[in-house]
Amino acid sequence: MLGRRNFIQMSALALAATQLPALAQRPLPNSEFDYVDWSWRRWREITGERRPRLRSEQTGKAELVELLTGRGGPITSQGQWDTRRAAIKKTINGIMGETPVRKPPLAPATTTETSREGYALREVSFQTEPGERVPSLLLIPKNVRGRVPVVICPHQTTQEGKREPAGIAGKPELQTALHLVKRGYATLTYDALCFGERHDPTSGHYGDAIPFYRRHPRWSLIGKMVWDLSRALDYLETLDFIDSSRVGCIGHSHGGITTLFAMAFDERIRVGASNCGFDTFRIDGNVWRWSHATALMPRLGFYLGSRHINMDFYRAVPDSEVIQTPFDMHELLALIAPRPLFLSTSDEDFVFPNAGWSARRSLARLEPVYSLLHGDGNMEGHFFNGGHNFPKEVSRRAYEWLDRWLKP
Repeated sequence: MLGRRNFIQMSALALAATQLPALAQRPLPNSEFDYVDWSWRRWREITGERRPRLRSEQTGKAELVELLTGRGGPITSQGQWDTRRAAIKKTINGIMGETPVRKPPLAPATTTETSREGYALREVSFQTEPGERVPSLLLIPKNVRGRVPVVICPHQTTQEGKREPAGIAGKPELQTALHLVKRGYATLTYDALCFGERHDPTSGHYGDAIPFYRRHPRWSLIGKMVWDLSRALDYLETLDFIDSSRVGCIGHSHGGITTLFAMAFDERIRVGASNCGFDTFRIDGNVWRWSHATALMPRLGFYLGSRHINMDFYRAVPDSEVIQTPFDMHELLALIAPRPLFLSTSDEDFVFPNAGWSARRSLARLEPVYSLLHGDGNMEGHFFNGGHNFPKEVSRRAYEWLDRWLKP
């Protein structure tokens, strides 16, 4: 077993190996209060939250735990795995927070529809919480006969929001909804909370999370992201040209994270592809990015020990307290099994410097779970060089993965 001292030494070596020139790093503020409007301290003042009383198989361990070994010994049956899976899900929910709202009527609305080359583009919206609507773009291939498969395309961290996957703005290589509608899929992309039309321009990056946590002090932004994507799927199921048995999800970075969490908690998603959206807490070194750099999972902020970690110094920085986090991200992936998953990871990712190591170790832990559940061949890891990007060759592989599982 890897002890705390060895863990810190190995993380320090990884940090040294992944240092990049200053120009390669996105400039960031020096203080959490300068990081636009999001502040972990303010979240604590609003919510009064304290460190969760959560302990699990992963608590206190520097290594990523084996998934098919529990307190009662080896897990060798579907029934035993179901028990282990439920325990993992309960622990992750303890960090995400339980969903505090009931589903209101969708009350879907179409604002405009325009004809594009080979597809129609609809501006639509639906109700996700009482009085809160999600602005979305639905791309429909022309000459549809019968029901077609659909792919939900959450966007990356960009204020272009849904406009980038839809091909209206942003980087051409990240226009996933546009690329896939041209392959015969209906696609949906929408603005996540804090982005696009759901961003208050008077605040900053993740500044919109502050009023969210005032409304929902026991929830989390990552939980909200899962909820909104599930509501998007509820909406898609009302459309007579959508085959709701053939649903996929694909995303890069923030969109890749959304894809993984949504698949873990909504089993209607049959297949997924996540690019540059995965890292483990322990191999990354600390949980700052999840609680302080973003507003995604603030409760993880209670598992920070070092006073030296800050907005300029957190990527791949070792913090011994990280081993106390009650779950790690390979366990999230285990909730997806045995559904098909394509996980592409850059070995030169400046956002997640240790992602390659994390993904390789996690996939090794995950393979026995897929085998137990008769899902051999349902999981694929792909590694590439090229920074925090979605190169054409990688997206081609991801699209072919979706084709394999969603097309007749």
